[in-house]
Amino acid sequence: MTTSTSPGEISGKPGLLFRGAEADIVAGTWQGMQAVYKVRKPLTYRLPLLDESIRRQRTIREAEMIHLSRRAGVPTPYLYEVDVPGSTIVMEYIGGTRLRDMVGSMGDDAARGAFREFGAAAARLHSAGIVHGDLTTANVIVRGGALVFIDFGLSFRATRLEDQAVDLRLIKETLTGAHPGASRLALDALFEGYSKVSGTAKFRAVQRQLRSIERRGRYARVA
Repeated sequence: MTTSTSPGEISGKPGLLFRGAEADIVAGTWQGMQAVYKVRKPLTYRLPLLDESIRRQRTIREAEMIHLSRRAGVPTPYLYEVDVPGSTIVMEYIGGTRLRDMVGSMGDDAARGAFREFGAAAARLHSAGIVHGDLTTANVIVRGGALVFIDFGLSFRATRLEDQAVDLRLIKETLTGAHPGASRLALDALFEGYSKVSGTAKFRAVQRQLRSIERRGRYARVA
């Protein structure tokens, strides 16, 4: 990975893959390799100096989280370049299919294996003091039968059980909401994978915190 001190250009034939509220994801090449450029766009509703500062800080933080996650044993795209002035991260293009688009057609054995791996990766992140912030089946790509985790734009450093339980709550809600037919099997496998890596005592503590968050959510809706 290299850090650039001057705005770079998207090389190769660019193609917009995704347009988000904060950033565009663009396909291109970097030194002859397929690459993805995550470009944080200027937002006109913010003061220009504040906007530039926020975009730079978030670019640096996301690149750091991707690097630390890979170091913790969680598959992520390789970082090629971090262009801080341009608020752009250049990273490996991950060819594959989003887990979101595969869950419905997976057999039971394949689903168990995938979500055990998902849970194990979540536990590795948490053990390293990293909260992904957007743990959903849309942010995992299946490549060659293995999972690769993407989109660390909301990630941050934290060791609180509350933050880690919120991470798990999001994937639980994603499974029950978007994949109801597979949610029970997937959740059981995910928690099994998480527990195997984190250890039983840590898993039970996070699970208790998850139940506490869910109770608070129910009471808030009733009120």
